[in-house]
Amino acid sequence: MDMDFNDVKRIVGDTAKTVAKKSGEAWEYGKIKYAIYDIQNDINKIFAQMGQDVYESHKNGDIEPDFSEKCEVIDEKKRMIEELQTDLAALKNNKKCSDCGKMAKKDDAYCPACGQSF
Repeated sequence: MDMDFNDVKRIVGDTAKTVAKKSGEAWEYGKIKYAIYDIQNDINKIFAQMGQDVYESHKNGDIEPDFSEKCEVIDEKKRMIEELQTDLAALKNNKKCSDCGKMAKKDDAYCPACGQSF
C-alpha cells in the first residue's frame, strides 16, 4: 500500500482533531465530576452542623433546633447534583430514566433497570 505525504498529513491531522475532541470531553467530564464532589461536600458539612446542633441542644436541655432552612439548602444542592449527573450522562451518550433514575444508553428504547419506555 503506497501512501504519499498528503495521505500521511491527512491521517495525522484527523488523529490530532480526534485527540483534541476527546481531551475536551475529558476536561468537561472532570469539571462536572468535581462540581458534584464539591456540592456533596457542602451537603456533608450541613449534615455535620445539624448533628452538632442536635447535640448542643440535647446537652443544654433545649428543644430540638429547627432544621427546615438547612433541609431546603440540602434539597437544592441535591437538585444541582441531579442536573450535573444528567450533564455527565449526556457526555457519555447516556440518558437517565425518568421513572427509576438509573442510567441507560442513549439508543435504548427501554430502561434496562425498570423497563420504562423512553
